Amino acid sequence: MTKEAQATQTAAAEAIKLEVRAYPIAEPKNKTVAFASVTINDMVAINGIQVIDGKNGLFAQMPQAKDARGDFRDIAFPVTKELRQQLNEAILDEYVVQMEKVLNEKASVTEQLREGLAAAKEARAKTPPAKEADAQGLAAKGAEVKDTPSATRGKAAKAAGTEL
Repeated sequence: MTKEAQATQTAAAEAIKLEVRAYPIAEPKNKTVAFASVTINDMVAINGIQVIDGKNGLFAQMPQAKDARGDFRDIAFPVTKELRQQLNEAILDEYVVQMEKVLNEKASVTEQLREGLAAAKEARAKTPPAKEADAQGLAAKGAEVKDTPSATRGKAAKAAGTEL
């Protein structure tokens, strides 16, 4: 390939408009951690791109189909090395953005739960138990607090050292 042809391909790859959407998998069971779709120059859409966590890190795998011999073949793929690199970078960048959103949402929900738990504990600490509150309320009104028959039997049994 001549230098002119290479320069033309490089310029064409840089002028390509890519619109990428990534969809992380909540709980990946294998090496696929997300799916992505790409729209190129508002003209062509490629769906079913997988984001794979391989032994050398994350990469984008183009959609594939099984042929008659049982081999997998890419259905759509970039023709040049530059375009493949540009697609891979754009897809992985969008995946990272989406994962950050997911993690921020989880942190926000966790923080809200912690705040709610702390507020509930604080409210319980301020509120005396129900029997004590009733007794305190009655004593404040000048009423005599009487033990119920079952409470009296329980107190007598405790004093005697036996249980009912």
